[in-house]
Amino acid sequence: MFSIKNVVTVALMQVGVIVAGILGAGASWKWLKSFSVLPIPMPIAMLMNYGVAGLVIPLIWIMLVLQVRNRPDISEDMKSVAFISGIILLIGLVIGIGYAVLSPWFTVDWHGPQED
Repeated sequence: MFSIKNVVTVALMQVGVIVAGILGAGASWKWLKSFSVLPIPMPIAMLMNYGVAGLVIPLIWIMLVLQVRNRPDISEDMKSVAFISGIILLIGLVIGIGYAVLSPWFTVDWHGPQED
């Protein structure tokens, strides 16, 4: 069976990824704004404006996992699946937030500079 220490560690990693993503989105937007006049990409706008709401994700996950862990009628395999779902959630957060933070670095300006 997994320990509470492992559950807390995974939840803290999820929180760390979300916080780093919010800070990274702000830095990416500042970088993009200083070099081009492109509008803010939607993934960065969503992360900058609503990223703090993402902190509910680890909270809900840890509540559900600890409830599953404390129920005696659930098998050990299902308890392990509940824990592994947190690791899968962490990987999904890294991929999604990584895409949002890195998306402006790969934005192509097809119009080029305007000459008047």
